[in-house]
Amino acid sequence: MKKRWKIRLIVLAVLIVGVGGLVWLQVDRLEHRALRHAESGRSAGKLLGSLAEALAEGRMEAVLDCYTPDYAESGPAAWETTSRYETDGLVVAGWVASTRKTAGREGVAGRYRALLEPVERFEHVKVKLDRVLADRGERGLDIRSILWLRGRHKDGTGFESKARFEMTLVPGEQGHRIASQQLISGDTVSGPGTGFADVAANVGLDFEARANPMYETEAWRPDVFGIFKYSSAGLSAADYDGDGWYDLFLGDGARMALYRNLGSEGFKEVTAEAGLPVDQPGINVGLFADFDNDGDQDLLLGGLTVSGGLYRNDGNGSFSRESLTLDPLVTVAGAADYDLDGDLDIYLGRYLDPREDLPTTLFYTRNSAGNQLLRNDGNLQFTDVTEAAGVREGGLTLGVAWGDYDRDGNPDIYVANDFGRNAMLRNNGDGSFTDTTLETNTMDFGFGMSATFADADNDGDLDIYVSNVASSQRWYGQSATLYKYLMNSFRQGTMMEDLPLYREIVKFAGDNWRNYGDGMVKGNSLLLNDGKGRFADVAESAGANPLGWYWGSTLFDYDNDGLQDIYAGNGWITGHVTDDL
Repeated sequence: MKKRWKIRLIVLAVLIVGVGGLVWLQVDRLEHRALRHAESGRSAGKLLGSLAEALAEGRMEAVLDCYTPDYAESGPAAWETTSRYETDGLVVAGWVASTRKTAGREGVAGRYRALLEPVERFEHVKVKLDRVLADRGERGLDIRSILWLRGRHKDGTGFESKARFEMTLVPGEQGHRIASQQLISGDTVSGPGTGFADVAANVGLDFEARANPMYETEAWRPDVFGIFKYSSAGLSAADYDGDGWYDLFLGDGARMALYRNLGSEGFKEVTAEAGLPVDQPGINVGLFADFDNDGDQDLLLGGLTVSGGLYRNDGNGSFSRESLTLDPLVTVAGAADYDLDGDLDIYLGRYLDPREDLPTTLFYTRNSAGNQLLRNDGNLQFTDVTEAAGVREGGLTLGVAWGDYDRDGNPDIYVANDFGRNAMLRNNGDGSFTDTTLETNTMDFGFGMSATFADADNDGDLDIYVSNVASSQRWYGQSATLYKYLMNSFRQGTMMEDLPLYREIVKFAGDNWRNYGDGMVKGNSLLLNDGKGRFADVAESAGANPLGWYWGSTLFDYDNDGLQDIYAGNGWITGHVTDDL
């Protein structure tokens, strides 16, 4: 009997060791794959950076050094430009693939010379790695790249060119070189650059953005999540005094300001005169809406480092503070009559506390301070119904949009979240909401900054435009990196803590969860509604996802042609090495 138990224990031990060995072999394989992916991406990025530098300086020999000596083109490797249309003084030309024969590297040189010949000076030149399509190790690397040029032509017109290529890179003694390339798409926009003129100084808009001084205090120093201190800003427009001219509210780190529009006389700051706080740092949200149904615009103030509140419009150009007080960490606010009782309710987007918390992951963070839904009970009294309505939404919210996407008469909520997935919250019409992100295909899991409902294609239903981050580091978020993160969770003993996040990713990304990271920093999204409540992202084919780190965005018909145009503001800090984003 003892001998039999010994045999069983030996067999069990062998099985455990065998299974453990297989697990560690798989871990090692995934680790090697992730490291190779990172090294290949860095090498490709270095090559493309050298190509950009050579183009900017017009050094054609250095350009050709980025290509293999035996570079041979196949298929539609050449490209030409063709006129698309002209509007408002702008000339839009498309890049099209050409089947004409070219002679290896000299063919590439000829096209780059034609591209550079009309240029007087460059203001911006980048060639960026967009995606790693296939990594075959020593046999080569298939990538998608982006060429981005901006500057002035010799005839004085400004221009901007953006084109996407598929390339095959092969390794060599001095790193990767381009063995083949093929144009995917591209366009060049040129014009005099006189469509709009900056007249802020001439009309009295002298507001200067400054940092929030509270971040230098012991009480609010963002020791855990330091980058948070760069996030204070806000702007809104409304005719608060009913004179027919739009006035401006500007929120900032140091203080806020209300500018009254005097028509031909320009703007005048009236913050103190209107009864608003003049020395309140950290107010970054100013939402104008008629919360008491008296016909004028009241003002809701939200702050990151301070408590916000509601100010009633007295109808004589001034405001009075009401009893509603908002918690700090408010990043955005939106108003709609969600319960159809005749008055406007408030949905607040909130972030995390930078003194105590970090985003839990770069790709799926759900540890915000928690969004809030405030039901308007009349007479400027509000009740927090967040939990009952099911709209807490734990992402780091930077954008909120109300809109009836399913045309059932009830306003729904779309939430844009930083460091993770966005959310569609459908209004059930009974005071509650249901998360329909998966069913509507609207999770858009990039770094969401803002969202806007509008009928972008004039088909009678509401579409969504989302501003995100477009980065050359998109390639690093691909499946190899996600596996690496999983392995780190396993090794560091945090797998059980992270498991709910992975389960949720699988729930929302389905069978394609391994490619979840591919969309992390892909850029802005234009989600078209098919009329049945399901959306498809057409931003790339529509040319609506320009490169850059985008913040606020909106749709409006700026040229009065009956079509919705897009305006999106971008920009971010960078380090001495500018090849990061």
